[in-house]
Amino acid sequence: MVPIFEQGEGKGIGHLFDGFIERFDEICMQHLAEGRARAFALILYDFRDIEFKNLLKEQDVFTKLDRLSGQNLSVFYLHSADRRLAGRFNMAFLEKLGLQASANLPCVVFFNHTKQGISDIQLAELNPNNPTHAFQELYTAIDNYVKDPQSKKPTESKSLKMIYSTAQLIAKEALKAALREGFRHIY
Repeated sequence: MVPIFEQGEGKGIGHLFDGFIERFDEICMQHLAEGRARAFALILYDFRDIEFKNLLKEQDVFTKLDRLSGQNLSVFYLHSADRRLAGRFNMAFLEKLGLQASANLPCVVFFNHTKQGISDIQLAELNPNNPTHAFQELYTAIDNYVKDPQSKKPTESKSLKMIYSTAQLIAKEALKAALREGFRHIY
């Protein structure tokens, strides 16, 4: 689990938001080279959903998800008090991946990162109407992906919905430019 902070001193685990956008490719390549990850995920959620936001803040939840993802998956999530920033981040990321029309929040976007770009994009849509099961759905989505990243079989969860992007390969610079453009109007 790798938080992306809007602001702060940049100490400890995670990245500051501006640095993450600028260094996205470098961060992913470093995780691959160091054996910290084989693939990547990004948790996207509506920042007005206080229960889900608080769920990600819980140390026990963070630890369980971090252990589950292990060296197979680097899971990023935005930690911000600015709803506009979070909304723009979600929209820009989903739009560039070709998922904005079909995705509902909260969700987890899984992807591979290579020298050529981002590929094998999958989205696990979590049930927003069931906050009491949010952790279990998030855990199940990550667990299923870690066990079999290429699986296209239905999940055991009746509320967890998988969506597969039709995009074959997205250039890393194109994604970074889309994210940068999305935030230009905020600051």
